[in-house]
Amino acid sequence: MTVRSISPLDGTLIEEMEEATPAQVREALQRARRVQREWYRGTTRQDRIDMARQLGEVCRKARDEVVDLIHRECGFPRQVIAASYGSAVNGIEHYVREYEGWSEEFPLDPVAWKDSTARIERVPHGVIGHIGVWNFPFWQTMISAIPGLLAGNGFVYKPSELSTLSGLRTARLIAEAGYPEGLYPTVVGGPSVGREMVTAGFDALVFTGSMDTGKDIAARAGIMPLMLELSGNDAAIVREDADVEMAARGIAAGTFARAGQVCIRIKRVFAHREVADELTERLVEIASRLRKEDIGPLIREGPRRRVDSVVKDAVAHGATLLHGGRDWEGPGFFYEPTVLAVPHQDLEVVRRETFGPVCPIQAVGDDEEAVRLANDTPYGLGATIWTSDPEAGEALAERLEVGNVWINDCVRTLPCGELFQGWKQSGIPSSQRRLEMFVKKRTIITRRSCEPRPSWFGA
Repeated sequence: MTVRSISPLDGTLIEEMEEATPAQVREALQRARRVQREWYRGTTRQDRIDMARQLGEVCRKARDEVVDLIHRECGFPRQVIAASYGSAVNGIEHYVREYEGWSEEFPLDPVAWKDSTARIERVPHGVIGHIGVWNFPFWQTMISAIPGLLAGNGFVYKPSELSTLSGLRTARLIAEAGYPEGLYPTVVGGPSVGREMVTAGFDALVFTGSMDTGKDIAARAGIMPLMLELSGNDAAIVREDADVEMAARGIAAGTFARAGQVCIRIKRVFAHREVADELTERLVEIASRLRKEDIGPLIREGPRRRVDSVVKDAVAHGATLLHGGRDWEGPGFFYEPTVLAVPHQDLEVVRRETFGPVCPIQAVGDDEEAVRLANDTPYGLGATIWTSDPEAGEALAERLEVGNVWINDCVRTLPCGELFQGWKQSGIPSSQRRLEMFVKKRTIITRRSCEPRPSWFGA
């Protein structure tokens, strides 16, 4: 079997690679396990901090080269790729500060525990299997590699079959930073290699991708730590008091950037009736002015056809097509930014994640209706609120069943993906700082006295 790297900009073949065998996956794991144990025993916390900072320097020097490769293989505009690239690298210091601040001491009641001390030891999982995502081959890889390596783990990394070259180049940056050979090996392949990784015996598993695949992984992985970042169907709520110009521009960016191929992008809009028509008109105007180079193509022809079928299904069941709804002419897998007025929730374009530049808008009567509709979904990744009253926006945010909420902003994550997590069926875990995901904890309680306790047997 082979994996084919294809440029979505024009459909041309970039390179063809052999897929890894099941034996090669397991060999990579066993070697990484040996290297990780020796490396972790032989390094201090400061050593690993210094290596993380060296990785940052290597990444900064390689930025233009890697950005160009991702542009060619994924099609996204260079400036968009560069922004996420810098976000990941700049996050290294965030994790270093957190790592430096870890304390092992656990305070005990001096009366009840007068002769005892307790400490919490943080231990790396060991070797983590990382099944990569295609649309953020640098950012999404690094937001696991940086905290995972800091904590002392090794990895076996499978780049997405849709952006294999970009993923392989990202992994080589780790080697160039001085990490030991074999600590971060790569395996090339598609879904069959990913399925092999789920059952190969890793100490933990990282996956970013669709909800359906995430459910399959959870069902087959057995008892192991899972870090699953899955689909989103994010709602934008536009309140009656919103600045319509700001909301329209923000929603357009949050919907159409990267041709809508982002898990945490805006995928549903609920606008108060007082502003819905004005907002829709402005969104259509913005969409009509966007060019191919502003948003980029879909990753393959198959995904482009799926997006088109969802749009056609919506129109067939009562939605009004206001702009777009067709392939952009010319080479590549481009699809026009599309705006739909939808009359109700019972449409695939609203009920399920659409991975493309499609913006369905529904008018609502008040905040209550907007919250009810926004929460009526198994997804729980993100949401945005547009309002001139930030306090009212924050009160509304507390009622949304999602892991990330932006008020008068969109899709700006905290440094290096910190606390980027989903509720409901959009991710596991949903309650930890990211660095903590890459360790397990051992509680050590030491009693200084050698006197038997009165409650013990044998008196």
